[in-house]
Amino acid sequence: MSARRLVLIAVVGLVAAILAYSLYWMHAAGQARNHVQAWAEARRAEGWTVAWAEETPGGFPWRLRLTLTAPELSHPSGLRWRGPYLELWTAPLWPRAVHVETAGDHRLTWAGRDWPLNLERLAATIASGTLDAHLHGLQTGQTSIADLGLSLAALPPRPDPSGHPASWRFALSGRDIRLPPDTLPGFDGQMALAEISGRVMGQVPADTPVAAIAGWSKQGGIIELDRVALDWPPMGLEGSGTAALDPGGQPLVALSTRIHGFDALMDRLHQAGLVDQATARTSKTLLGLMAKPDPRGRPAIPAPITIQDGSLYLGPARMAAVPGIPWASFSPP
Repeated sequence: MSARRLVLIAVVGLVAAILAYSLYWMHAAGQARNHVQAWAEARRAEGWTVAWAEETPGGFPWRLRLTLTAPELSHPSGLRWRGPYLELWTAPLWPRAVHVETAGDHRLTWAGRDWPLNLERLAATIASGTLDAHLHGLQTGQTSIADLGLSLAALPPRPDPSGHPASWRFALSGRDIRLPPDTLPGFDGQMALAEISGRVMGQVPADTPVAAIAGWSKQGGIIELDRVALDWPPMGLEGSGTAALDPGGQPLVALSTRIHGFDALMDRLHQAGLVDQATARTSKTLLGLMAKPDPRGRPAIPAPITIQDGSLYLGPARMAAVPGIPWASFSPP
């Protein structure tokens, strides 16, 4: 066989492959639009509002992308989100995960209040039983978050002596969180780190969100908090514990923590005129006697923290009121 004929066969084969892939891509794009429409119709049947102005396929050849402009999503409870666009994409040949991206000006509305949000970028990946989301550059009013990450994963059923095996694993972390001025006297206007991770113990029923949480709680479900960390200068906190809901659906939290930076906090409270010099000095002495080095060598005091009956306690001392969870506001009217 001549070289010219081999080249011709190769060219014809390549053209046929490109044509076949193009047809496959267009078919997959149509299927993707059908899946999105079916999801929207299912939500509408549940009382949601799901709308967008236009949907545009793209990304050929390496991505299968669907761009929705001016999307809007409203829960029957009245919680509403609007954004400039939403990009949904996957790999055409290996559609094992759906990637969601957006940016720009967004708006949340609930209970008659509006929260304008500006995002530099939000990227999320949804696969079988998992969600990984990363948000960069959130700005709303006087509050901003440089980076926010969320990870959720469904866990396979496993026997557990308690009868409530872990069903989900989660992790949430935020970095460089700027707060409104004077949020808490004595503390910086920016948190360096806020982090929580753990496991949901007990099966969560397949139901509407509020009913599912109520059913999970009635069956004895709890949350094992494997790590709780807060770096809010001048203080920091690290610990672990448990969380649940009381019979009224309000939070019950018990944490075993280590707190460092109390000397600097007492100095700041004195400088702000919130405590006198004698009280600050005495508090530093007493807390210093209780302190032990943490894993990084910093003096830290053990501090049990609890939330119950609508109050936050540090040891036996009531520190602040904790707002109740308005479950009725999340249910359809």
